[in-house]
Amino acid sequence: MYQHILTAATRLKQHLLNSGQKLIRKTQSDSLQGFIARVAAGTFGIKVANAFLAYAISLLLARILGAEGFGSYAYALAWVSLLLIPAVLGLEGVITREVAVYQTKSNWSLAHGLLRWANQVVLLSALILGILAAVVIWVLTPTSDSQTLFTFLIAIISLPFAALARLRQSAMQAIQRIVIGQVPEMLVRPILLIILLGGLSLLGISLSTPWAMGMNTAATGIAFLVGAYLLDRYLPENIKHTPAEYRPLLWLRSALPMLLIGSLYIVNNQTDTVMLGAMKDSEAVGIYTVANRGASLITFVLVAFNTSLAPTFASLYAQGDKRRLQRVVTKGCRMVLLAALPIAFALIAFGYWFLLLFGAEFVQGQTALTILSFGQLANAATGSVALLLIMTGHERDTAIGISASALLNIILNAILIPQWGVEGAATATATSTFFWNIILVVFAQKRLQINSTVLGKLN
Repeated sequence: MYQHILTAATRLKQHLLNSGQKLIRKTQSDSLQGFIARVAAGTFGIKVANAFLAYAISLLLARILGAEGFGSYAYALAWVSLLLIPAVLGLEGVITREVAVYQTKSNWSLAHGLLRWANQVVLLSALILGILAAVVIWVLTPTSDSQTLFTFLIAIISLPFAALARLRQSAMQAIQRIVIGQVPEMLVRPILLIILLGGLSLLGISLSTPWAMGMNTAATGIAFLVGAYLLDRYLPENIKHTPAEYRPLLWLRSALPMLLIGSLYIVNNQTDTVMLGAMKDSEAVGIYTVANRGASLITFVLVAFNTSLAPTFASLYAQGDKRRLQRVVTKGCRMVLLAALPIAFALIAFGYWFLLLFGAEFVQGQTALTILSFGQLANAATGSVALLLIMTGHERDTAIGISASALLNIILNAILIPQWGVEGAATATATSTFFWNIILVVFAQKRLQINSTVLGKLN
């Protein structure tokens, strides 16, 4: 009798334990899904607002400066984007991944040390690069082209602010203050720029390209100050008040592949603009920039999900929970593609009217807009594959895939731009985008046994 009671009690205990574990797993899963949903929704809202503000800025600048002036403005910013990658040294990815892991393991001293060390290194790097770039531009630019010279020099002033802002955004991601961390660059900066541009236009003041760039630099600096205040407010007290511990060699080893990846990303994103400006003219750059920004609307939902998923990928992988990781990846990819399809259809079907908003001279980019839209659809269908590899410690595989794509992008631009101009640049970019996504999907399946595309399984 006693044995039967003991056996029954043991079974009841085991049943309660199993039920409790299931409940805990369900609660954790619901909590994770709720967090991702909230962050994705908030980020999506900010991205929508930012997209609206960005196109308002582009519309204002295109109308005020014309295709040639707007092309010079975009060309200078493209070079700043290129300089931003070596300035940041790949440390933004290290911060997002390592600070999230340090929090999971309560390594507060390492989190404090990484944030302090990274900011000091990046500030020094940005200042040195900015000075060198200014000297090179001053020497190489003809004295007759003073407007282009001053536009470049003013743009370079924003480099340290933009570089440190990248680190701050990564830190806010890691501590799961993702939505509020995007406010300075996504909302504060463009709103300030619109106010400045609109105010001068209403006053009837003639606006040149250097003046427009000066306003952009001022707005970038103010947004940086707002972001610094927000990070100080939301950074956990355990990180701020625990003595810093430094592992610079470890962080640099992790940063170097991410620096390569970031450099190749910018090559893929800016090669078309830079080579088009070098091989054609500023007007072609202006037309292409408007078309490219239109196509980028298709995947701004993917960017929203990437921002919210980065620390989640790192945490789930650190816990060894690949099943939940696959579910998160697949659900995110399907939601992104579902949102991307109607935007792509609208741009392809009504691209002429979209471009006409910027001026009659911009409708020449309709074919380029269609080509770029198909490339971005392929990007959406393969999901957050690059981010997945980086956040799980496979950044070297990401670097290999994007290296091959960057090389292909340069070769195709060199071949196609002289023949087809704006359409050639669009074809090169769309082709290389599709190519690198396919390579990374193969790596994700091989290294993680995870299908990052819309065809991934939920169970």
